[in-house]
Amino acid sequence: MRVLILGAGGLTGRYLVKESRRRGMEVTGLTRQDLDITLPDVARATLLKFKPDQVVNAASLTRLERCEEDPVASRSINTTAPADWAKECGKADVRFVHLGTDYIFDGTKTTAYLPEDSPAPLSRYGQDKAAGEKAVLLANSQALIVRLAWVFGHGGSTFMSQLPGILAEREVVELAGGRRGSCTYAAEAARIILDLAGGDARGIFHGVQNGETTWKGFAEKAAGLMRGRGAKVACREIRELPADRIPGLKVARPAFSPLDMHKTETFLGRKIPDWVQGLEEYLAEIGF
Repeated sequence: MRVLILGAGGLTGRYLVKESRRRGMEVTGLTRQDLDITLPDVARATLLKFKPDQVVNAASLTRLERCEEDPVASRSINTTAPADWAKECGKADVRFVHLGTDYIFDGTKTTAYLPEDSPAPLSRYGQDKAAGEKAVLLANSQALIVRLAWVFGHGGSTFMSQLPGILAEREVVELAGGRRGSCTYAAEAARIILDLAGGDARGIFHGVQNGETTWKGFAEKAAGLMRGRGAKVACREIRELPADRIPGLKVARPAFSPLDMHKTETFLGRKIPDWVQGLEEYLAEIGF
């Protein structure tokens, strides 16, 4: 099995490369420095060069503030390019997998979002990711879309990725309150994505870990697990602040966006571990 991973320099992309290799796949991982996925005809040329059996698109412009500032780039990377790649993969009989996000929802539900729930994005990023899902499936009815949420892992720039180090060094940790959702250790996300693709799943699936939490709940659990493992924890207080008081969180995010995993678990025939297990695995990986 030859797998081509786009966005291989990002958090999920790196774990996808690692997990694919662990499974014995022949993997080509391309970072944004290696390949601009938005260039005209780049999809066709790249498929001809590497001749993959499967393409996983982990490339995305995820910084919400940047998407608002540069809507052209957001549209190009999050909507147009994925549709182009899906179309060319369909022509070449290559499996195409595209990664989605919980940010396509507005957070007004009181129960976890289902794969078939209608998008109602609050931001440019959410709008373009929602449009990207629709465009991918219109271009290639055999494509697979896997939605992720609150991904954390080694070397990640996300708050949850950096949290163990913050808890180890700061006595007071301030974080955004008022949000509840699903979270996902990137290694488990990679396992789910590859399991779904390997099972010939098509359409929209969710790829998060079970359970839901808040940023404060995640931080409190991380601190407790770290103390239990004998790791340094300087933090004495965790404070929730309104999101608009946190630098880099000026753009609206859904207040409630857990993703329901029933469809994924039914298809795979296995229970997906909860987020606490993912956090434990992550802390073991980074030595906390």
